[in-house]
Amino acid sequence: MELKVWNMRTLFRACLLSSLVTLASCAGTDFSYDSARKVQLGMTEDQVVQLMGQPYSVVSRSDGQMWVWSHANGMTGASRVVSFKMKDGKVVEVPTIPSSFK
Repeated sequence: MELKVWNMRTLFRACLLSSLVTLASCAGTDFSYDSARKVQLGMTEDQVVQLMGQPYSVVSRSDGQMWVWSHANGMTGASRVVSFKMKDGKVVEVPTIPSSFK
């Protein structure tokens, strides 16, 4: 019985550690550059959210808002960031995203 309890505790700890590593390995809001390339001037906030998901952050500025999507993988070091300028609920500025960005 003692051995079985020890094995269950070890298994639980291993699962917990695995979950923590998975959570710590990624940060931000996952998105794809393919989706970001589809965002167009004049799209509404709802249309952008449907396409991209919720932004990681929204920064208010005097000339509108910057909606930012950012994703980093702590395990591989890979990161992606894209932002769109919004004013009065619509996209007013989109970046050029190189085709080499995957």
